[in-house]
Amino acid sequence: MKQNLSSFAKWGAAVIGMLLLCGSASAFPPAPHHILYGMLRNQFGDPLNDATAIVYLETPTGVQLPARVVPNLEPGVNYRLEVPMDSGTSGDSNAYQPTALRPFFQFKLKVQIGQTTYLPIQMAGNFAQIGQPGQKTRIDLTLGVDSDGDGLPDAWEQQLINIYGGTLASIRPQDDADHDGISNLQEYLAGTYAFDPADGFRLTVTRVNAGASDLQFLAIRGRTYSLQSSTNLQQWTPVTFGVVTGGTAGAPQSSYAATDVRTLNVRVPFQTGATNRFFRALVQ
Repeated sequence: MKQNLSSFAKWGAAVIGMLLLCGSASAFPPAPHHILYGMLRNQFGDPLNDATAIVYLETPTGVQLPARVVPNLEPGVNYRLEVPMDSGTSGDSNAYQPTALRPFFQFKLKVQIGQTTYLPIQMAGNFAQIGQPGQKTRIDLTLGVDSDGDGLPDAWEQQLINIYGGTLASIRPQDDADHDGISNLQEYLAGTYAFDPADGFRLTVTRVNAGASDLQFLAIRGRTYSLQSSTNLQQWTPVTFGVVTGGTAGAPQSSYAATDVRTLNVRVPFQTGATNRFFRALVQ
């Protein structure tokens, strides 16, 4: 069996983006909303659970669209922002409402907590469909200070410096500080310790019985876990699983949102026609 940690986040230091409307769009004003959603994290990589926090989309023309942070809004998500879109096909210079946005506009995402406004040190996401009416784009945000612009917050890197020495510049995302086969960036996203080789995220097959597979991994508070399976290591399919308690699997579920830190045992049901099965876990 195969164990693997996957992350679809693509990290970058810029927080300025652009909503892009496909040239093939033919909707008339108003166009369907575009949804921005994702996970807002603090400088240690933990999901921000402050219900007073607000994510703002802001344009150079002063348009502001707010979305309140809602802990456990859905698995792996704590904010959702609806962006009214104007298709721009009518030739009228006025949008159907003051906050409706047109193709090719610049924007920033800001976070307000109390009276303080923060610029996230990075945005992470797949921007292929951003700005298309009726579509959704996941953008994960991280607060904190990132002096060297490598996507790892200074506060998190300082923990490694306290153990291994070095500087912020010497703690790089692709490196493996504790030599456990998991990169510093993957450890940061998973919430595990990059200075403890026994603490890295691992998915282990513990038992196979009548085609059902029992798996085990360390679940960290605030993270959401899902599983995929494959018969050829090329095509991966999401699978449901039941949390095992006392040897009995619970109701099938597609994801698990951890509320504490524990070793989690789960059971993936038998899949008809599958001879060899490989598994991997996704952490959000």
